[in-house]
Amino acid sequence: MTLSNLNPQNILQNLGISSLNEMQQATLQASKEHANLMLIAPTGSGKTLAYLLSLLEKLEEKDGIQAMILAPTRELVIQIESVLKQMKLPIKTNACYGGHLFSIERKNFSVPPSILVGTPGRIKDHLERGTFSPDTIRHLIFDEFDKSLEMGFTGQMKYITGQLYQVTHKVLVSATSSIELPYYLDFDDHFTLKTQQTTSTSLKVQKIVTPKEGKLDGLLALIKSLGKGQNVIVFANHRDACDRIGEFLDQHEVIFSLFRGGLEQDERESQLTKFRNGSAQVLIATDIAARGIDIPDLDYVVHYQLPPQETTFLHRNGRTARMKATGTCILLMTEKDHLPNYLQEDPEEFIPTPENQAPKPQFATLHINKGKKDKVNKIDLVGFFLQFDFMDKEDLGLIEVKDFFSYVAIKREKYPQAISASQNQRIKRKAIKVSLAN
Repeated sequence: MTLSNLNPQNILQNLGISSLNEMQQATLQASKEHANLMLIAPTGSGKTLAYLLSLLEKLEEKDGIQAMILAPTRELVIQIESVLKQMKLPIKTNACYGGHLFSIERKNFSVPPSILVGTPGRIKDHLERGTFSPDTIRHLIFDEFDKSLEMGFTGQMKYITGQLYQVTHKVLVSATSSIELPYYLDFDDHFTLKTQQTTSTSLKVQKIVTPKEGKLDGLLALIKSLGKGQNVIVFANHRDACDRIGEFLDQHEVIFSLFRGGLEQDERESQLTKFRNGSAQVLIATDIAARGIDIPDLDYVVHYQLPPQETTFLHRNGRTARMKATGTCILLMTEKDHLPNYLQEDPEEFIPTPENQAPKPQFATLHINKGKKDKVNKIDLVGFFLQFDFMDKEDLGLIEVKDFFSYVAIKREKYPQAISASQNQRIKRKAIKVSLAN
């Protein structure tokens, strides 16, 4: 496949999607008719695929970076890069973000990519050091632009746009139209495409009401009600609340992941990986998990603390009932709490049916200290673990290969034996260390 015969149907087949939704189709059409496009759409509507497809139609078969995508968080950058890889495109893409070794990113520019994805801070750093030339960039996309403004990236984005003299097409993706567009965007002449941001009809909104001091017990009852394979994100407004929830669940032997500010990049990746691959059915998070992270379809979103803004409430809920799937949003409230103004109807009450113990996740996650830079791939890891007599194909789950390490999901009852059998073993003649992921 080359760029000359690239079309949306090829991409959809690689992604396992049968057709585009209305918003995605409208985005493709609008991008053909307008040089500058503002796309306003809620979380979970498929806007990443929409703007990527519109971009791919404009790329040419030539050298140099043609498109730059700026995103406010490293998790969103990684997610965009992941979607591009799933598309199996005949072009190179690079991702740049904090927590990723700068030396590796600089080396990756020895052959410039066609598409560059990065956070504003890291892209500015590369431009200042001259590790790539911006002269060939014609397409500029700001994903989650409203979030970038909230996070204080105005200075970095102003610097970056000032270096991109050749840009002819811009796409600005935002969750809201109520933002003041900075002058440095040069975005006065643009077309706005807006998708209604309403709570999905496939999303059920319910509540759990507890005594004043009983919220943690109410949450535990919900978690003990989870069926096999069901999962939940528990949102709190502050990292301290996340830690308190985590300590309580730990005391009650609940296996969970924790995703909040203050964690190192490797920790954040490990925690999300364990939730994605079914090694944890519970993810405790602040609102950095409400947008721009790659997680599976959810059964439940729990608001342990309700956010003050309706937009944040909608973004949290957008982690479930994605792309016409179904899901349940649960408000965890005490008898003294009042519904926020943005909720017009009183939700029906959710009655947990807890078991005696919290469910044990089907998988556990193993950490292997070798990755892409060691020439290790998924096939190598599958072959390595299936060499053991006690392992079957069904015992392996999701495998993620990073630059210098890998994660392998393995049936929980098999992981101690797998770690023991892996001692003093090698992959591609390289000594390895296998351990349970933190």
